[in-house]
Amino acid sequence: MRELSPSPADAPTAWTVLRGPIDPDTLTTGVTEIAARHQLRAVPSGEASLLLTPVTAEPQSPHVQVTLRWHPYTPPRPDTLSHVVPATHLEIFLDHQEQADAAADLTGWLETALRRFHPDELEQITATMPLLAQFTPAASALAGWAVIFRDHYVENTLGFLLALQRAGVPAQWIYALAKGDRTHNRDRVHATLLHLGCASGLLDNTTINAPDTHAAELATAMDQVDAFIDAAHAAGRKVLVIDDGGLLAQGYGRADAPRRIDAALELTISGLKRITGAGELAIPVLNLARSQLKTRLGYPEIADSCLRRLRALLPAVKITGRPVLVIGYGTLGSRLAKALHNQGCQIHVVDPDPLALIAAAEAGHPTYRTTTHALHAVHPFLIVGTTGEDALTPGDLPLLPDGTYLAPFATRDFSLLADPDHGRPATEIPGIGRRYRLPEGGHVTLLGDGRSMNLFEADAIPNQGYDAYRAGTLIAADALCERADSLPPGIHTDLVDDIVLSSGLYSAYFDTYLAAGHQPAPRVAARQGTAALAGTPACVVGYGAAGRLHAEILAEHGASLTVVDPKHQDLPKAYRSFPHGLEEMPTAVRSAIRLWSICCPTADHLPVLRTILAKDPEARILLEKPACQGHEIDAFAALLASHRNARVMVTDQYQHARALDALTDLMNRLEPRAEPDYVAVTFTKDRISDIAKGRFVDRSYGVLGYEWLHMLAVLRRTLPPEAAAAYLAQQPQHAELWATYDPQLFVSALIERSTIPHASTRLRIELTSSIASPTIILGSTPRTTPNRTGPWRQGLRPADDRHRRVTVHAGRTQFTVHLDPVTATGGWQLERNHHRVTAERDGMVLHDEVVHDSPLHTAIHNATTTLTGAGSVPEPDLSPLRRIASLAELLRAQQPTSLTEQTSA
Repeated sequence: MRELSPSPADAPTAWTVLRGPIDPDTLTTGVTEIAARHQLRAVPSGEASLLLTPVTAEPQSPHVQVTLRWHPYTPPRPDTLSHVVPATHLEIFLDHQEQADAAADLTGWLETALRRFHPDELEQITATMPLLAQFTPAASALAGWAVIFRDHYVENTLGFLLALQRAGVPAQWIYALAKGDRTHNRDRVHATLLHLGCASGLLDNTTINAPDTHAAELATAMDQVDAFIDAAHAAGRKVLVIDDGGLLAQGYGRADAPRRIDAALELTISGLKRITGAGELAIPVLNLARSQLKTRLGYPEIADSCLRRLRALLPAVKITGRPVLVIGYGTLGSRLAKALHNQGCQIHVVDPDPLALIAAAEAGHPTYRTTTHALHAVHPFLIVGTTGEDALTPGDLPLLPDGTYLAPFATRDFSLLADPDHGRPATEIPGIGRRYRLPEGGHVTLLGDGRSMNLFEADAIPNQGYDAYRAGTLIAADALCERADSLPPGIHTDLVDDIVLSSGLYSAYFDTYLAAGHQPAPRVAARQGTAALAGTPACVVGYGAAGRLHAEILAEHGASLTVVDPKHQDLPKAYRSFPHGLEEMPTAVRSAIRLWSICCPTADHLPVLRTILAKDPEARILLEKPACQGHEIDAFAALLASHRNARVMVTDQYQHARALDALTDLMNRLEPRAEPDYVAVTFTKDRISDIAKGRFVDRSYGVLGYEWLHMLAVLRRTLPPEAAAAYLAQQPQHAELWATYDPQLFVSALIERSTIPHASTRLRIELTSSIASPTIILGSTPRTTPNRTGPWRQGLRPADDRHRRVTVHAGRTQFTVHLDPVTATGGWQLERNHHRVTAERDGMVLHDEVVHDSPLHTAIHNATTTLTGAGSVPEPDLSPLRRIASLAELLRAQQPTSLTEQTSA
């Protein structure tokens, strides 16, 4: 918004007010750059003000050319379909000299910058098109092409162009062309595309339909298209056009064209008519206009948007029960007729096609071959045009009833009214349309601007409504680019249906939006946390206990999930699932995955990792611990070394436990000068019933494959770094080991005691774990009675079958952390994801704290943020894994003849 103050003719200054989504840092950077172009400097004046003064001005008495001030501003309503209010929205005040070039330059920049979609808004557009995100291939044939995309400038168009970039098409090789409709935020889409680095222009449908009267505009647009095609071909890129036939109508698909594109996707039936009239094609064209995707999924949404816009423009008009004339009973007209009939309207149909008339008549509607015949028989209050052709003749004008409303849903339907030879005097009705005088008196009202009325000052179809159509368009475009050299010239329709059907899009569409009990796929991106994964296609491989947790957390962070598990039949209904291996996944689904989470059994980790990297050497992968089996560590490291562009991280949840942060802070506060001399970590869980069902069976590592890596993570968080390094470097043979061997599980329980020199003391370390009983040592239950206020409750759950305890002696104080689940004496319990941190000295409790935290949530969030970000990814630290592999090797070498006896190694 821009406002100029009224001022006398001799006033030397003026002021401008602008408002929009921008943050102060971006504003300051932009102002500073513009000031420098005019030999000015931007001098801060307070926290929210800049003064633009000449570089040569004296600091003590600067000559201020522009004063810029700003403050936070809340807009009266959101300016996106999803009701997003950006985190920063400013009102900006410019006080400037009237003739200042810098002020004009700055105002122009701001008027564009403030119309760009804010990153928060772009995230939400992506989040509300989850199928498009899910089916955006990580590696695509599109990446080597240049794309000219011509369509209406609405939010779902912007979402599609963002997906093109995610598919690998550089912004400089995307040329977007608006079709000229007065869509609500067309200027915002244009400003955003330019900011993203795309080319953005206009090729109006009117200039294509009436080239003789719009020759100059058409020539200008074609010159820009020519330059883009020439530049793309010079750079070795083929050119794909996604359009409604406008460019092909100009001859770019003919063999004799001065410059020719290489392939095209046709989006509309009117475009097919243009192509037919343009001559023989020399390129392959995929026809989406008559595809199952468009007719079955696209047109119902288009019809709905037409009806909603019609009702919005006629808020005071009674519709129910009144006669309506629908001209054109094709794909769109038949749906609009049905929708209006369902609202109680009397529907009359005009169509020259006998088959269309048969369908209309059998639906119960009176039918006519011409509009003239219909207007002699009925006096409609509303005439709907859906033909894309001239729906009225000059002879029809005297027959139109006084007060009739005309609703065009294709550009040419009622173009007669604006024709210079037959046009009628008109009065503009702002925001509604035009009122025309009839030859015999009276008037008719043309709703909108004579073009597709659902796009008039509106955004037409909801993002979610066009999600599947845009995803299918991207799937078809990628397939076309891959097959362009082998496809014969001409229009291909059945091929589009085959491509989309085999992609799995329809199943994903049903699962995402329609299936009972399935998750509502379009998740709203939260301000923090979820934005990084909003709409990101992610795949969880393996749906056991770890896979369920990973899936739940990734979904909470906004990912669009697929689950693969060849062994698990109880796959989730909330996400798209495949009960087979990765090799059997549809190529389009697999190639669209942007983030992998490997949660299958440890023995399958390395083969699954190899499969993923063979298909996508730059894959982003989160790997559940242990990363691999002991004998595979070198092969695992070699695989990562041979795929330097891949991004792989291993889950290490206790590296992020806030309870351990609280422990460290407490030790520094209560024993600031004392080094720990004893650290004990106990992780036990009774897995007998699970093992009996064949779950959680690790015969390679035994007990070491379950909690031991977690224990080592806790140990490294607790010990000083040099002490932790010394422990990991120590040979297992130097430790005391008490192992419980099991005929099926190798080792089901283990106690390790080690002593390492540290500082002036000898640090004792004790690690204990068991998978065959709840606990194997005393003292797992806290000795101290909790403060019964706060989060402590009784009877929250049955007795705990696992215990996770950390004990540290430093100076005269014993520090203890009981990690979730926590049960204290007297049956007092904490809710899940609550942990207890205590400190005791001489039998007195010095500190008793409850920490609420989910380390796994934090670990997965941090890992996925790193994996999907632009920064470097640290190489997996394999030293703990090598430690447990060495322990397992030692224990196996000392395995007794009788596996039922407990031995001391």
